[in-house]
Amino acid sequence: MLWNEDLWGEMERLRREMNGLFAGSGRAGGAATYPLVNVYDGRENIVVTAELPGMIKEKVAITYADGVLTIAGENAPLSAVKNMAVIRQERAHGKFEKALRIPAKVDQNRISASFTNGVLSVTLPKTEEAKPKTIAIEAK
Repeated sequence: MLWNEDLWGEMERLRREMNGLFAGSGRAGGAATYPLVNVYDGRENIVVTAELPGMIKEKVAITYADGVLTIAGENAPLSAVKNMAVIRQERAHGKFEKALRIPAKVDQNRISASFTNGVLSVTLPKTEEAKPKTIAIEAK
């Protein structure tokens, strides 16, 4: 019998679909998909960026505890369309929360965040012990 060469890819796709069904958010894809994030690992920092179109910084809360960064908030529907019937809705609204496990030890006192043009950027500086070390090779 021949196996699909991308069996693990199909299993991952199925897992994502099941997560969306059980997310309990009442919208397609579930809370696990919003906001969309990128996580970057540099020598000195971990940087997390999140897309939050139409949001203002006062409606976003960021917390870091026990190695987990949480981004939460509430995205209200656009007020200009309140008295209209929805034909198609792809942009999510309502309360959201996304938790990300950060893969390095972080100096909590130096975490910073900025919000520009709907993109939240959180910089998590690594502790000295989490930064990569260069090892000198001795000649003998």
